[in-house]
Amino acid sequence: MSNDLIIKDLRATINDKEAGEREILRGLNLTVRQGTIHAIMGPNGSGKSTLAHIIAGHPNYEVTGGEIWYKDQNILELEADERSKLGLFLAFQYPVAVPGVTVANFLRAAVNAHRAEAGRDPKETAIPVAEFRKLLRSGMKQLEMDDSFARR
Repeated sequence: MSNDLIIKDLRATINDKEAGEREILRGLNLTVRQGTIHAIMGPNGSGKSTLAHIIAGHPNYEVTGGEIWYKDQNILELEADERSKLGLFLAFQYPVAVPGVTVANFLRAAVNAHRAEAGRDPKETAIPVAEFRKLLRSGMKQLEMDDSFARR
């Protein structure tokens, strides 16, 4: 199974309130190999955010051509929640703090939502706290992040 993200001839539009429908991506090709880091740069309006929204499955964007392959499937055929289960989703750059909700608890709730199985009690499929903390620490180590909040 290939964990590379492969974008082939991607074309997309958005319906702008003032200008009507406009094409933003015009035949984009990009391959992001697993384990590599890429920076996508360009002037305002060049399609950087549009690309991110399309990969995540935002409903305001219409893909008019091309393919996006990840884990051996064209993700354009998947709903946003199915893409997020593959690890493709957007997060806020500066999330709003919710009093009483730690980042770790928020992330655990997200993991549990993905582990839930139809027709089963969510408590049966929930990740145990100790197992989640190990998973969290491992991910933070991979990203070279301070894990002090995960040790509490």
